[in-house]
Amino acid sequence: MCCAFAKAYHGLNSSLAAEALALKDGLLICYSRGVSEVMVEIDSLNHLHIVTGQLPCPWELACILQDVAAKTQNLKDKITYTSREANKVADCLASHAPSCPHLVTWNSWADLPTFVKDPYRLDKVECPSIRP
Repeated sequence: MCCAFAKAYHGLNSSLAAEALALKDGLLICYSRGVSEVMVEIDSLNHLHIVTGQLPCPWELACILQDVAAKTQNLKDKITYTSREANKVADCLASHAPSCPHLVTWNSWADLPTFVKDPYRLDKVECPSIRP
């Protein structure tokens, strides 16, 4: 684990905008920490198709994604689709985000909130979770 983060994104028109901002923040955190190779797992096929150019980019995402591209041009990233069930850690952090007054980062497994540690362990051993 390089780091984990949570942030509430208020006043947006769509979940795609929140996902684009989270992608931007995540990549910028990696870039600022000197991480040059990143694997991104996105749980929205629409978002993946927009980011990879398979779907046209909605105008409200264009500036965000252009900013990501400009600031992370030296970053090697691989972006793939992963269902929410297969990445419970990200799902837990997204659920926690509304309670965060600003960007909150955790630098190690030991620093993670308790409710994220068990899903992290399961994720690490590639054990899928079942949505209730």
